[in-house]
Amino acid sequence: MAPTFDLTEGRRRVRRVQRELAAAGLGGALLVQGMDRYYLTGTLQAGFVVVAADGDPLLLVRRDPERAAAESPFPVIPLGSARDLAEQIRAAFGAVPEPLGLELDVLPVVQAERLKAGFPGVAFGDAAPAVMAARAVKGEGEIAHIRRAAEGVAAAVARVPELLRDGVREIDLSADLERELRRHGHQGLLRMRGFGQEIFYGHVMAGTTAATVSGGNAPTGGAGFSAALPQGAGERAIRVGEPVVVDLVGVSQGYHSDQTRMFSLGPPQADHAAMYRAALQVQGAVLAATRPGVSGAELYRIALDAAAATPFAECFLGERHKVGFVGHGVGLELDEEPFLAPGYRKPLEAGMVFALEPKFIREGVAAVGVEDTVLVTAGGCERLTPSPQDWGVVSEV
Repeated sequence: MAPTFDLTEGRRRVRRVQRELAAAGLGGALLVQGMDRYYLTGTLQAGFVVVAADGDPLLLVRRDPERAAAESPFPVIPLGSARDLAEQIRAAFGAVPEPLGLELDVLPVVQAERLKAGFPGVAFGDAAPAVMAARAVKGEGEIAHIRRAAEGVAAAVARVPELLRDGVREIDLSADLERELRRHGHQGLLRMRGFGQEIFYGHVMAGTTAATVSGGNAPTGGAGFSAALPQGAGERAIRVGEPVVVDLVGVSQGYHSDQTRMFSLGPPQADHAAMYRAALQVQGAVLAATRPGVSGAELYRIALDAAAATPFAECFLGERHKVGFVGHGVGLELDEEPFLAPGYRKPLEAGMVFALEPKFIREGVAAVGVEDTVLVTAGGCERLTPSPQDWGVVSEV
């Protein structure tokens, strides 16, 4: 059976990582984290991926090397034990690449120290910034997957008008939409890189609960089903006139999209409608400025300036507990580079993809906003999320 992962695309990704590693002063990388390994090789089978300064990567697979060889076009070597890593790397490359980078942003300290102990005398460094910088620029195939993920969300969201009714619980509306996402190819699992960050399909929430501060690093979170997962849909019944936030993450072949749309049973209240117009104005200002060369920090400043020109500046991105970004990269994980945040001064490049989410939250009252997944193009940007941006007014049944 031919590998399902394209060799040409795989080598393009490897070369990007190698260039970033070299710029960081690293001779290679030993990759453990699942999405980094999948990004480079097309397989998630348990093991390690070794990237040297040039040439193809090496897959050392514990379980299952046969499946890994069927999924990846790169060389696969069965690995009996991590104790054999150094010996097998030397056999394949002639020497261990040095300094050897590890993913120190996600690798547990205990595992990192155990790995280092198996390479006496070898210098180590942090490969995570180089790998994430390479992953930030998407190829055509990756962008196609993100488009399909966005189309799946659009198909689910299109069903909201027939599913939303007075008295329906948030959790029931959310479950119906999750079913639609699954029917359109959603893998049923979202991935985040940030330590301790979790999310389930997205957040479907209404009224005051949508403005409840959750523990997650996101503008909105919701009350959730219990304190064990304090975010997203809960058991609260949705009522006429309440703003309903439908914030859903699509996934296609591992690649995420992120979209938020607003609905209500009957027309929204005047101030909620005004808040939504303000969110669209902020989004428009950021999109107009998005192009290669501009930094995420500049776009964040533009968002703050645009929000300051509205009557709702005090609750932009929250009130007492504001988040420090207005956009985040999406790809194999939901919190990739680039970030539209004050500290992200790297220039954007064509092929980068981010979710832009200007939202206004009045704690204990309501949350209103919009979110779209955006592709940076050579001449500006393109919105990949196709759902109409109009506030969805659902007639009472």
